Order: sequence, then C-alpha cells, then structure tokens
Amino acid sequence: HYSGRIVNVHPGPLPAFGGAGMYGVRVHEAVLAAGLRESAVTVHLVTELYDDGHPLATWPVPVLENDTPDVLAARVLRVEHIIFPRIIDALAATVVADGSTR
Repeated sequence: HYSGRIVNVHPGPLPAFGGAGMYGVRVHEAVLAAGLRESAVTVHLVTELYDDGHPLATWPVPVLENDTPDVLAARVLRVEHIIFPRIIDALAATVVADGSTR
C-alpha cells in the first residue's frame, strides 16, 4: 500500500554503507575505516529491505584528512538538512489533489 510513498535520508553512500545496523555514527566509522575520500548523503525510497529502495538523489560529502566520525557526521548532517527538504518539495510538486502523480 505504501510502496514508493516513503522517503528516507541515509548518511552515507548506498548500497555500500547501508543495511541493518548501518545508521548514525556507525556509517561514518565505516566510511573512515574504508579510507574513502568522499562520503555521501543518499535520499531513497523505502522498501521492505534496509536501505534498498530506489535512490532519488545523492550528494557527495568530502572526507577530510583529520576527520573523526563525529566531525564527518556533523558535515553530513548539514548536507542532509539541505538535500532532504529539496527532494521532498520536488516530490510534492508532482502529486495532484487525488494523490496520483503527474
């Protein structure tokens, strides 16, 4: 009933840093442990599987040389606060009064 109607924002690049247990600081710890020079914020549709839905947008976030998980998390959160409302606004603009999409 809700397929394609729930949107999530994930604090890391999907699918590599998603799935059960991959949330919050755990994502940032994993990104740093992998030695990536870039993380990402991913906005995606929700499915029955963790972090498996169709990505709607991805915004890269640089990983800096002296980043800690908390410092990276703060940088990622700032991007989440920018991208998520923009994607929700764009989706809302496609919905007509009866709930169908344009």
